[in-house]
Amino acid sequence: MSADPTFPDFSRDPRAWVGAALPEDAWRMRVPAGCVEELEEAVRDIERNPLPLLLLDPDEYRLEQCRRLVGEARRRLDAGPGVVLLDRIPVERWTRPRVEGVFWLLGCLLARPVVQTFDGKILVEVTDTGVPKRIGVRGFRTNAPQPPHVDNSFNHRPPDYVSLLSLAPAKEGGVSHFISFLAVHERLRVERPDLLERLYEPFYQDRQGDFWPGEPQTVRYPVYRSAPDLRCRYTHFTIPAGYVTAGEPFTGRTRAAFEAMTALVQDPSLYCRFLMQPGEFQIVNNRYCGHGRTAYVDDPERPRVLLRLWHRNTGRRSYDG
Repeated sequence: MSADPTFPDFSRDPRAWVGAALPEDAWRMRVPAGCVEELEEAVRDIERNPLPLLLLDPDEYRLEQCRRLVGEARRRLDAGPGVVLLDRIPVERWTRPRVEGVFWLLGCLLARPVVQTFDGKILVEVTDTGVPKRIGVRGFRTNAPQPPHVDNSFNHRPPDYVSLLSLAPAKEGGVSHFISFLAVHERLRVERPDLLERLYEPFYQDRQGDFWPGEPQTVRYPVYRSAPDLRCRYTHFTIPAGYVTAGEPFTGRTRAAFEAMTALVQDPSLYCRFLMQPGEFQIVNNRYCGHGRTAYVDDPERPRVLLRLWHRNTGRRSYDG
């Protein structure tokens, strides 16, 4: 089947990478010794002059090399693969509050951090709370597998970037995997333009408990939007759950389009994969790069823990933006 010219053509776009064709040096970036020295100096300054996390401002510390590193990471996030791994931050040298401070300063160099939870948390811990995945429970609180997805796809303004800092890995599993939603779009454009057209129309999504009394539990957004640039709102769980919650049939062309996209999103041959180690700093462009992980099993004495920030320079800093 020939490609449909109605939709954007990403066949030559470097952001539309496919699996093993993405070289490791495109996404893995070494953290230079000079950056580590700058962070050590910032930590010493914070210890002498303590400030609450939210008042830490990178402009008040000597972070020139860190600024250049994060600037290059942002370039790769916006014009390249959409995923970057900074290797690495020496988290073992500092206390947990100082590690959070370093993570915050580097995150602020990337883009403005924004609230991640309905109750106003701006820095969250990604770890298994023992609660099984179900409607109303967000995946980062569980050890359940998560196919590549967009964070907060059901919100008015999802974050533009998602950053994660590993403090402790799982005993087994927890492998990170990524996919280009531009590459998925390109496959659909060539193979199933009829179903791609449906993905540009609204789908129900469940809001995972993040709404006030009297507000609807579901929203409706298209999976793909092409203006001013491509943005994706795909999540394997919240879309089918949205139809259950809304009491609407998930059938016909709607279901066929979702399942065609899901088959590609869950195709491991399209993935970039790595297992995060302590001190590794992962950033993903949440507009066009999907991220997920395999299921994992914790060591009860030292469970898997990651710190997470969401970043968005538009709208308000509040949860709904």
